[in-house]
Order: sequence, then structure tokens, then C-alpha cells
Amino acid sequence: MKAAYARIADAPDEETIEEVASDRRREPRVPARFQAILQFSEGDRSEVGLADISSHGCCVRSDSEDLRIGRFVAIGIDDGEMLQAVIRWVRDGAAGMEFLRPIPPERSEWHELMEMTY
Repeated sequence: MKAAYARIADAPDEETIEEVASDRRREPRVPARFQAILQFSEGDRSEVGLADISSHGCCVRSDSEDLRIGRFVAIGIDDGEMLQAVIRWVRDGAAGMEFLRPIPPERSEWHELMEMTY
């Protein structure tokens, strides 16, 4: 009984979990202020605010109740081809997603967005 209690007492708090998660990222995320379109697998679309981005993922802000962990989506910032992603976390009107593949070099609109400073 004491060992189980010790594991619970030593469990990291939410802030520590966020620090560990950010340490695992392949590269830092760049802050962004840009409107994007999120498309769900059923075809529904929602306008979202892009909060940050890297070659491997992004964070969006939205009040949509369709954002759920594990859900596959596509995200686009213009009329071009959308990037495929999976939602990894949802919290307080924001969602973090991981792209299924890193942003390809030929997707200049995404790379230009990552080079903007806010």
C-alpha cells in the first residue's frame, strides 16, 4: 500500500508535464497569428486561429467542440493542398496537432509563415 501511495505522491504536476512535452519536441514552435481552415474527416470545416507552428506540428485556437484528441484533420492556410495532422491535445480553447509528415520544402507558404516574426 505504501508503494502505491508513493507513486501517486511523486506524480508530476501538469506544469511539469508541459515542460517535459516541450523538451521532447523536435524543434521549437514559432508564434503565429494567422487564420487557417481545419477540415475534419467527415468533410466539415472550421476556421481556426494558428497560434504557433513548426515543421512537425502546430497549435490552433478555436471554440469548436469538434476538436478531440486522436482525431485526424487537415489544415490549410490558403487554397492549396492541406496538411494532414492528428490532434494530440485539447485544452482551454486550444489544440495541439502533429503533422503526419513534416512540411515539405515545396510548401513555401508554410515556410514563409514560420519565418514571420510577431
